[in-house]
Amino acid sequence: MLTADGRYITRTDDNQLHERRLTPAGVQVVRDEIAGTGFFERDQVFPLERLPNANPPGHGLGGLFFRVWRDTRIVEVHTVVDQGPEEVYYQPSAARTRLDRLSKQLIKPETWLPAAAWADAVERPYEPAAFALLLGREPGGYNATPTIDELSATWPFSVGPLALGETMPPTAGPFAETTRCTPLAKDDVPAVKDSIIRAGGSVELQSDGSLVVGFGTKDQQDALVLKLRPFLPDRASCAGEYAL
Repeated sequence: MLTADGRYITRTDDNQLHERRLTPAGVQVVRDEIAGTGFFERDQVFPLERLPNANPPGHGLGGLFFRVWRDTRIVEVHTVVDQGPEEVYYQPSAARTRLDRLSKQLIKPETWLPAAAWADAVERPYEPAAFALLLGREPGGYNATPTIDELSATWPFSVGPLALGETMPPTAGPFAETTRCTPLAKDDVPAVKDSIIRAGGSVELQSDGSLVVGFGTKDQQDALVLKLRPFLPDRASCAGEYAL
């Protein structure tokens, strides 16, 4: 992600989030590279089109999703990643090839941007200003302890964990209808972690700073899954978040 003020946030191969600032001239270089593809004048989808009589192996396909601010709105462009040796099953597409290359450039900007483009000499860990707190009910699957009741007893907010936040829309994916989301300021995160620990849960953070903890019931018929995910700079609300 690149913001207008030059903050460039990338995700490493081991899922860590890093930040490094570009100069105004460096920001323009990236903008020119994106605009130079010619694919961001309007919303577009470049699908994978199978050749006649081709029978590619059956498996999932990785997708590429670009969101770029152009003039007065965000333009969205979708495609799929390069299929490598399996490209022989599909129609050649200059657009897919160029967008796949663009994605690799944006993921590792240090490989093509000149040193003069950077305001920061080195990258540093990304420090989010806010988080998404997701609280989802799921059927069974968790041990009896720690329990939802134990979490409720240590919960730091006036609204309990089963009622906090807004129910997510259907577009948020599986379990959206039983998951609630609320934005959480960075300063409130320690209180949530302390509540989890006092309830008997673990606060082992994932490499990108996110957290997932499950709380069961005594009969093991129901569960509450607590997820804490850092917001990137373009987001300050739960709009666009996924339940999973």
